[in-house]
This record gives sequence, C-alpha cells and structure tokens, in this order.
Amino acid sequence: MPLRQSLGSPTSAGHRASVASELSPRTDPGHPGPVENSISEPDEEDQHSDNDSEDDDEEPALRYKRLGGSVDALFEKDTASALAAAERFLVLGTHWGNIVVIDFEGNEVQRWRAHSATVNSVSVDAAGEYVASAGDDGRVVVRALYTDDVTIVDYSRPVKAVALDPQYSRRASRRFLSGGTSGQVIVHEKRWYGKGDTILFSSAGPVQAIQWHNDLVAWACDEGVQIYDMKEGARISQIARPQGSPRADVFACRMHWRDCRTLVVGWADYVQVVVLRERTGMQSPVDASGPSLYAEISVLFRTDFVVCGLAQHRDHLLVLSYGDSTTTAVDANGQQRVRDAQPPELRMISRDLEEEASDVLALDGFPLLQPNDYALAHCAAANSDCWFVLSPKQLVSVRPRGLHDHVQWLAERADYKQALNDIEDARNNVGRWASSRDEVRDTEYQTIGEAHAQALMDIGDTHEAALVCARVLPRTADPEAAVAWETWVFAFAEAHALHDIAPHLPTGEPQLTSTAYEMVLAFLLATDTEQFRQLVLEWPPSLYNAYSVVLAAEDRLQKMDASEIEASQQLARTMALLYDRLNQPSKSLRFYLELFEPEILDRVRRENLFDAVRDKAELIMCYDDHMLNDNDAQLSERSQASGVQLLTDNTDAIPSASVVKQLVKSPEHLYVYLHALRGRDAHLSAPFADLQLELYAEYDPHLLLGFLRTSSAYTFDRALEVCEERALVPEMVYILGRMGDNHRALMLIIDRLRDVPRAIEFAREQGDPALWNDLVMYARDKPEFIVGLLELGGASARPTRVIRAIPPALRVPGIRRALARVLHDHHLQVDLSTDCRRILDRDCDVLSDRLRRLQHQGISSDGAQLCLACQQPLEEQMAPSANTHSRSALAFWCGHVFHDACVLLPEVLSKTQLPSPFASSVGLGASKLKSRVVRGPRDQRAMLTQAKLDRSMLIRQFAPACPVCAEYDQQIAHQTTHSGWSPSERRDRDQASEPTESASKNELPPMQSLQI
Repeated sequence: MPLRQSLGSPTSAGHRASVASELSPRTDPGHPGPVENSISEPDEEDQHSDNDSEDDDEEPALRYKRLGGSVDALFEKDTASALAAAERFLVLGTHWGNIVVIDFEGNEVQRWRAHSATVNSVSVDAAGEYVASAGDDGRVVVRALYTDDVTIVDYSRPVKAVALDPQYSRRASRRFLSGGTSGQVIVHEKRWYGKGDTILFSSAGPVQAIQWHNDLVAWACDEGVQIYDMKEGARISQIARPQGSPRADVFACRMHWRDCRTLVVGWADYVQVVVLRERTGMQSPVDASGPSLYAEISVLFRTDFVVCGLAQHRDHLLVLSYGDSTTTAVDANGQQRVRDAQPPELRMISRDLEEEASDVLALDGFPLLQPNDYALAHCAAANSDCWFVLSPKQLVSVRPRGLHDHVQWLAERADYKQALNDIEDARNNVGRWASSRDEVRDTEYQTIGEAHAQALMDIGDTHEAALVCARVLPRTADPEAAVAWETWVFAFAEAHALHDIAPHLPTGEPQLTSTAYEMVLAFLLATDTEQFRQLVLEWPPSLYNAYSVVLAAEDRLQKMDASEIEASQQLARTMALLYDRLNQPSKSLRFYLELFEPEILDRVRRENLFDAVRDKAELIMCYDDHMLNDNDAQLSERSQASGVQLLTDNTDAIPSASVVKQLVKSPEHLYVYLHALRGRDAHLSAPFADLQLELYAEYDPHLLLGFLRTSSAYTFDRALEVCEERALVPEMVYILGRMGDNHRALMLIIDRLRDVPRAIEFAREQGDPALWNDLVMYARDKPEFIVGLLELGGASARPTRVIRAIPPALRVPGIRRALARVLHDHHLQVDLSTDCRRILDRDCDVLSDRLRRLQHQGISSDGAQLCLACQQPLEEQMAPSANTHSRSALAFWCGHVFHDACVLLPEVLSKTQLPSPFASSVGLGASKLKSRVVRGPRDQRAMLTQAKLDRSMLIRQFAPACPVCAEYDQQIAHQTTHSGWSPSERRDRDQASEPTESASKNELPPMQSLQI
C-alpha cells in the first residue's frame, strides 16, 4: 500500500444519505437542503465499482439519534466544549466550566463546577471511576464519581489537554498527563515523599491533544505527534505534521488508538496511520536502555475535507469530516466574505481507503461552527459499539443498524440459523445487536425458528431440531402455544425421535394433554430408563397418571434379568422418585439406601424424615460402609460418618434402644454406633455400658481402659469377668483398684506384667503405705525390682528400708548405679535446701536493712497541718509559753500526726519532757517543720539532736498507739466477733495476733513514734 494516497469519491454512492430530518427539523435559510457528501462527481469507473459493490452481499448501516433529556436543558444555557465516553456514561465539558455526566439516553447523572473558564478536555479512566478535566483557567481537576476524592492542580496557564492513566483508580501513583499553551507535557503523580510534576516534553507551540492507551501515550503539538512509552519511560518517536497542512491552532489534531500498536492521526485534511513495531536485528537501538518500539507511517492520505474526529468501527475507520479548509468565498458582487460552514459528515472508510458510506449530519447552527467545535467519541460498551458526535448545541448518538433490519436481511437469504442466533444474543444482551433487542417481536422470532427447525428435520438432524424447538416455541398459557408444541411432538413421534424432544417439553405453561406426556414416557420406559428417570424427576405427577406409571415401572423391573444391572438400578431410582411423588418416603428411602444414593441422609435431615428411617438402622450403617469405601477405616472415621451421626443426633425420633435391637445381629455396626453415641452423650449410652464394654474388648481392646476410666455405668464384676476372659491385665488392674482390692492389683502388675515403673506408679497413686510394704517385701529377693525401687521410688519407697530388706548374700546387678543415684538425689536435695536457706537469709537481711532505713527516716509535715485529735494546726499549740512546757508533735508510721499532749498522758508527758535549756529549741515553728534544720553553733546542734533522740527513746518505752488506727482496729474486732467465728477460732486468732512478752520487751512496738 503506498504511503501517500488521495482519497477521492466514495465507492458506494447508494449508501450516502442525509440524516438532517432525524437530527434537526429546522432548515437553515442559507442552506435549503443538506449538502451532498460527495468529494467529486464519480466517473464511469466509479459507477462501475458502485454496481459491483451493490452486488456484494454486505450489510453496512448506521443509525442516528439525537440525545434529549437533560442535554436539551443543558444546551439552553450553556454550550459544550469537550466530550469523553466511558463504558457506561458520557462526560461533557462546557464553556462555563461545568462537568456533566450523562447516560447514553441524555439523562444527567452528576454535575459539578470544575473550572471558571472553558473546559478544553475531559478524560475518564478505564474503570469509569475518575473524571479529569482541563480548562483555560489553568487548572486540572480530577474527581472521583463515587467518593469525595478530588485532586486540583493549578498550572497558571491555560491547559488544553488532559489524559488520565487508564489504571488511575487501581494504581497508587494516581498519574495523569496534561499540556497546554506552555508547550510542556507534564506528568503529575504521587511519590513516596508527596505529589510532584515531571516534564516529559517541551515544545515551542501549545500541546493540543493527549491520548493514553495502555502504556502508550500520544500527544500533538505544532511540530507533530509524539509517542511515549510510559512503562519504559522513553519517547518512541515523533510523527511530523504533514507539510502543507493548515494551521494547527485552527484545525486541531485528532488522534485515535485503533489498538495497542496502531495510532490514527488526523491533521486537517491529512490522515496518518502509525504502526508501532518491535525493534529486531539491525533496528535495535545502540543504547540498550532505549525504547523497544519504533514507529512508522504505514498509511498517509489526503482528503477533500477536514478531519474533526476519528473512531473505529470493526475493520472500518469512521471519520467525522468538515467541508474543507477554505474559509472565504466570493459573493455575486465579487466581494470576498467569510464562507458559511457546511454540515459535518460521518464517513466510513475501509482499510483499502475506499469510502463505503457517508452521512450528512445537519446539526443545529452548523453554518456558524468551525472544525474545532466538533468532537467524535467512541464507546465500546458491553452490549454494542456506540459513537457520539458533539457540537456546541447538540449531541448525537451513532449506532449500527437495528436487529429487525438485520434479521430481515438474513431471512431473505434463508440464513435462519444466523438470524436466530443474533436474535437470541441480542435478547441475552450479548453481541452487537443487544441495543436493539426489542425490535424483533416474539411471533417473528418463532416463525424464523420453526423454519430453521423444519430445515433440520428435512436433513434428519432431529436432535438439533429439538433444540431449536425448545428455543423458539412459546411457553405461555395461550392455547395456540399448546397446539404448536403438540404438533411438533407428533412430528418427532413420526420420526421415532421422541427422546430428542422429550427433555424440552413444557410442564407449566403451556400444559399439553396427558396423552402427549404418557406417549413420551412409554417410549422412554422401553428404550432409555435413565432418561425415563430424569423425566419422572422433572415432570410433576399431575401431568400423567402416577399410579399407572408405578405399576408399569414395577412390571418392567421384575422382567429385567441379571445382566441388566445398570438398567435395573436406574429403574430402582425411578421407583424411589415415584414413591416420593406419591408421598411415601419410607418406601423411597429404602430404595435410596440400597442404591447408596449420595446425600440421601442430608435429605432426611433437611426434610425431617427420621420416622421413615427408624427401622432402617442396618441399612444406614451399610450405607456408611459403602461411603467410606475402606475396610480398614479407623473407628474415629466410622463413628463420624453421616449415617451414624444421623442416628446419634436424633435419639428422640430414633430411640437408641430400637437401634441397638436392630444391630444386635451385626456386632461390628453395634460397636460403631455405641461408640459414636457415647461420644455424643455418655448418659445416652449408659444403659448399654456392659454391652459396650464387651464390644470394646472384642474389637478395640486398647480403648477399653479409657472407657473403664471415664464410665461409671458398667458393673465391676462383669467388667472383671470380661477382662479375665481376654487376659487384659492392665484393665484388670484398674478394675481391682476401683474395687478396693489394691493388693491383688499390685500382684497382677508384679507377677503378670513384671512392670516395675508401673507398680511404683500404682503404689504412688493409691497413697497406701501397705502397698509400699508389699512392694518392698516382694522386691527384696528380686534384683531388678530392688534397682527399680531405688531408682524410681524416691522418698516414697524409703530407700533405707529397701536396702535393709536385701538379703546379705543376694547379688544385685546395678546396685552401685542405683545407690549412686540415691545419694546423688539426696545430695541434690541437701544442696537445694542449703541454697534456698541462704537465699532466704539474704532476702531477710535485705528486707531488714530496708525496714531499718525506713524507720530511721523522718516524716515531713507542713506546719499548717491539723492535729487529728484536736483539729488545731500543729504550730499553734507547739509554741512555748510562760505557763506551759514546750510542745511538740508525734507522727506515726501510719501517716497520722498529733500534738504530743493530745496522745500522751500527762505523767508520760512530764517524764518525757526535755530539760529546760533545750525547751526553747524544741518547740516547732512553721519554718522548722518544713526544713528540720537547727541553726546555731555546731555544739548546740549536736546537743539538741542528742536531746531529741533521748526523748524519742523515752516515748517509745510507753508504746503510744495511733488513736485513729486503734479505733479502726476496734471496729474490725467488733465485726469479727459477730462474723460467726467460734470462740476457739477467735481465741486462736487473737493469740496469733498478740505479740509475745519477749517481743514486747526486746522489740519495738508496731506503731513507733518519732519526734519531729
């Protein structure tokens, strides 16, 4: 294909049409009719190609619709300036700075004021969660549609283009690109230290447009289009603007990513198709860090119109065109004037650069509009492609032709299968026709489907014909629907293919006659029992006579021979289903359990059918055995099986006595059941304890001892008898111990088990000295027992007694080691006792020193503090006078402070008074109470200190007590007296709490006083 071609006239003039009547009923006076979208008149060769194209079996078409709703109200007060399409909505930017989100019908969803000037560009991320806008006010605003997240970046210069990262909502970087009159392309993103901008590109002219697809970004400026790889962080190439193209500011660049490697660029009347390719071989860059892609222009052609928008429609390129680049014209008087604009056209161009269709869009006010006023946006929605053409005062949706036209076109060519598939895909909201799924009526759908089914019947494909009938025949209460279904049933009966149509017969609406259903069941009972069972399961019994079917099925089951095992099983399942339909669960469950039907026990629980399985305990246990499918399954697995759990969890509906009676002939099943019953509730299995004991001894003797330890419902005599029959010595020892015959139990351990550690442990558990004596006497002539007692018996065995009991002439191997261990243990105990005593002494010394230091410390008191006895400040009565002795204060270790006169008796006070030379110095003023420092010569301070110490010693001899604490102790004693203690208990307590006589003489009293 040449790199530069000129696109002339279209090749299919018949497809060109004007859609002015659909879009706008008004007609511009200067333009009496829509302008034909021909670039030049087709010549004979073009007409010949048109005839050839008409003969081709193609179906191209587009459909146009002007959006109303909220859009009309918006355009009454504002004009649109930018458009972006998401998968579920459209985003409009207006000249007043508004951002409006609308649905595809024109209904407003959201609106906000983002800018104070014209919005030049809007962008939506791939998830449809964030909308970015750029305006002439220099700001870029990114707003979340479903949260309050808003990002505003002010660049102080008009911003002409913005593009969000397609994964903006999924990536933490929150990247977007923007560019404008500054000529710079800036990427704004979050970094670990905050948000920041990075300049990717600088140009002398403004940045006009930015398109971001996956990891590739393309932006347009005066120099051309730059392609940048965001993943590699490198610019791939620059596509220069075609030479001779008009001004870029008047005719803005239009770009569209056809796919991840193809970019279509429109510069005024030029179109470039740029392909990105991998660098290989000689094309690899010298620098390994360079881009891995390179760009080349695969197609370049010039048109007779100005490109206002680009989009993709399947394999075709949709181009929104605007007249041409000529802006002036000469009137009748020869004067040059500004030429009125022509209406835009939407052209469909193939990959061969042939224009296959062109439609004129007579939008409102088109004579006054310029190419930059139009925009084309493509929305690849889930249901169908859709394009939107935007002018300042109008928004038009462009869609492919409707489903009805498409179906008619296929029916004319007898392609019923494709027509049927397209209708169903559209009704399922799938495929390209989903948007027009309501155009085809049910009758038309049925007619096409029956025609397709008949064609399949003609070629013998009855299975596919049945599928088609199931798809297209009506399922309503209309009598005509039942007639249609029965007609096809008899048609399949004639073809001996009722098994194909049977699964699809309606059971609700419409309901056929019973003859039709019974005819199908009779056919399947003789040919396919599995399908017969499925239909019995699916069809309600009201459609046919259920008793007649049961009798016929029983007769068929009896006539089957042994070779038809699989068929007989299928028929047995059918019988179970029929009994269910007849509300006889007891009979149906018998079949299900015999057939080991999965999840049948879940049904019993779900539907509360416990009464129906009350007499089927053996079948349930066999069902568990089959489900486990392991002959060596452990008891824990078997007791947790669903059948056993069903029997044990519902003992109120299925009594345990009844189950035990049924399982007596199957001891192993009975053993599993009783074990599970005891695991659920030991009280439930208590009546069968003796039976369960025998079963443990028979099947799992190692579990018997645990049962004996935890159960108290069995009889000791029976348990001992069972254990003796099977020589279960450990169990016999335990039973004898519980019976109180410890001596016999010990003899069993010694004589039959000869287990020295166990004998010692048994004696230690019983705590009976007689057992130790028996054990020592028994072991005195047995070297291994002697060594065991010395090594394991410890202090309980009294090693000295064991050693004395050893006969002098007896040789005991290992006695040296045992004695060494006894001595080692003894020394270890002595060492431990010594160390513990040493630690205790050290702790006592530390605590005594701490107590002594605390007792020697003074107690600080404020002079303004009140005496707790007289409620007077301490410093008022402590001042000396002519008629009184000097006063001082007493502070007890409990923290209570009193005047000494308020606590001490007068005779005690007189005996403990300081001599007169120190009287003036003993009285405590406020300053002395705070500082406790006696000022004066050194010798006076020493004498005063010695006098205070002497007085303190005198006061301590009289053992004064704190009145507050003494009163509290009296209250406690009174409460204790009336607390229910016996006199002897109170006497013992009082004696324990009273200090001894020696302590009162030699030790300080509990409450010691200190003069401060």
